Amino acid sequence: MHIPSTFKEDDPTKLLKIMQENAFATIITNDSDGLPIATSLPFLIKQKNDQFILQAHFAKANPQWEHLEKNKQVLVIFNGPHCYISPTWYKTQGVPTWNYVTVHAYGSATLFDSKKTATLIETLSDKYEATIATPWKAHNSGIKNYAENLLDHIIGFEITVQKLQGKVKISQNKTDDDLKSVVKALHQSSSEQELKIARLIQTQLKKATNNE
Repeated sequence: MHIPSTFKEDDPTKLLKIMQENAFATIITNDSDGLPIATSLPFLIKQKNDQFILQAHFAKANPQWEHLEKNKQVLVIFNGPHCYISPTWYKTQGVPTWNYVTVHAYGSATLFDSKKTATLIETLSDKYEATIATPWKAHNSGIKNYAENLLDHIIGFEITVQKLQGKVKISQNKTDDDLKSVVKALHQSSSEQELKIARLIQTQLKKATNNE
């Protein structure tokens, strides 16, 4: 990924936060002909000391899982908030652009056996059921042979991350007056994407003020 130094983010804590907050990510592999193939999946992101581990699962009907048997090198893209920025919002001259947050994780993938896949599904379900008043549980779902039937149709995997690239492009190359004007314009929107970018720019402005 091309990352101008102004927009580079390499703080592991911040990269982890971006991935965890945007865990529905896209995994890219290459088929036997070298054609890139992509699937969007919910990921679990773990950190063991300085090592990041990504876990997810494919439907077995999706042949992409077979790529991991032949070429373990993969790319996972976590996209955070993003929005259009109009040059009419600046105090100075500018051009149309897009502000966004993204993390690219490169690593080596390993397929799970059925036992590890079952554990992954349980952990993933528990994570997203945590905010539900009466959380769903496989053992009390009422579905006969749920686990056995499910495992016939999915396969889990994990990726040991070997390289992380983070890009946070929030108009850092503009003046403080420009940034304040952009924030004001974004706050007129009801879009959560635009409001998130506005909050990130405000945080950037506060840091700049504290460093003066």
